[in-house]
Amino acid sequence: MKRVNVLRWAAAALVLLTATATFLGQRSLDPLPEGASAEQVSEHMDAVLEAAMQRYSIAGVSAGVIREGEVIWRAREGLRSADGRPVTDNTAFNLGSISKPLAVWTVLSLAQQGQIDLDAPVADYLRRYQPAYREYAPSGVTVRRLLHHTAGTNMVGYGGYGAHEAQPVDAVELSESFAPIGVILEPGTARIYSGGGYVLLQIMVEDVTGEAFDVVARRQVLDPLGMTDSGFSPDALAQVSEAFNYYRQPIESLRDVALTAAGGYASGADIERFLLAHRDGGGVLDPASLEAAFAPTGPNPGFAMSYTRWETPNGVLLGHGGNNSTWHGQIYIRPQTGDGFYFLTNATSGAQLDIELSCAWLASMATEEGAAKCAESVGLARQVGWFAWGFGALSLLGLYWLMAGITKRRRVLSLRPRGRGPLRLAGRLLACVLATAAGLFSAWLFWTNSVIWRTQTIMIDEIPLDELEGLSVTVTALFVVLAICLWSSPAGLKKEHADPACSL
Repeated sequence: MKRVNVLRWAAAALVLLTATATFLGQRSLDPLPEGASAEQVSEHMDAVLEAAMQRYSIAGVSAGVIREGEVIWRAREGLRSADGRPVTDNTAFNLGSISKPLAVWTVLSLAQQGQIDLDAPVADYLRRYQPAYREYAPSGVTVRRLLHHTAGTNMVGYGGYGAHEAQPVDAVELSESFAPIGVILEPGTARIYSGGGYVLLQIMVEDVTGEAFDVVARRQVLDPLGMTDSGFSPDALAQVSEAFNYYRQPIESLRDVALTAAGGYASGADIERFLLAHRDGGGVLDPASLEAAFAPTGPNPGFAMSYTRWETPNGVLLGHGGNNSTWHGQIYIRPQTGDGFYFLTNATSGAQLDIELSCAWLASMATEEGAAKCAESVGLARQVGWFAWGFGALSLLGLYWLMAGITKRRRVLSLRPRGRGPLRLAGRLLACVLATAAGLFSAWLFWTNSVIWRTQTIMIDEIPLDELEGLSVTVTALFVVLAICLWSSPAGLKKEHADPACSL
């Protein structure tokens, strides 16, 4: 058999094999069986978590399932530190945006005591900082609307600050000099998720009480619920996990200044206490305050006071996710039945658990919104996987074209490229330079500490990082192969067709 035929069959076989591997390796959901017993839940969730931790290189996880007010599955897996110390009941993880429900409870507890009126303008309580109201009346930016994300404020989210960076001293300096808060939409007309609104609540609590937010939250909520391994000041906690990247390597944990938006910490055991308190307020919130916290938001009934709010056959399911730098987590609770779920993780890749572990439990809740969310996440993962295969197939075809040309002696690789005329050669070399630049950019984008795998990751939430890693390989390979193909020269050119001045 001719060598070119061997190359042709090898290329076809590789394309077929990679397509088969992509199909067989597609991400899929593994839901809990209907009516599963506590033992079946434990076995099933253990299996899903173990597989996910291995596949996505997750360093440490704390997770659990609650049924009728009882914890029926609890996992404390992996590492909390680079020196091998394990995750325990007392290991505190950064909560990211799960900090917001704790902030809601703190504000509502102060309202119960008459220190705050939920329907009063936040401007009435702010002493050290006022947002830019622009053309909107300050009277519309009420405490209740801030809690509901309907006050029209900006700043969707906040990042943390590394030790090497200039950083604000507190939330006031953050809002004055680093991330100014403004009203960008008529208050009360729409729900726009706003970490900036919650920073205003943080400043308000401190102005009203004259104390740091961590102190107030501890007195009003954390201590009464027995959440001794939780707080908004990680230095004051006994056991805080280190942060890890996608490859289980320890990285810097960033300092959060927007505490109410993303700066809370809690252990798995404390999250269980917090979720269980949603049934009756846990001695912190009375029935009226709980009703206010869980009531649907006017412009968007799919949300409550920061919680997502999904209808199920057995009551409303409340939830909130948290994604902050390398930290990821998710909580769900159905107060009417005492059913809940949570996970907290210390790794960049931990967001993948919200696709598989969360969805395994959500299947038992019979919620249309949850099913749609899970289907969308899995669909995105599959699309990225097939895009990765497509770019890989194009790379193989380009490599086959080059190798077949060399085998047939129609193309050559040399340091001095040649072409049929100077204009065609210049055009080909320009395309080669562009392909090389694209390859270098792809390598920088995917494989350095610049964008995706950096300490403060940009691509968060339910981005399928495992499939994205495969895409990064094939995209980079395609540009590299394209650059080499463009650099190669036609064989057998007459001397007068070569450009003697073109030598690199």
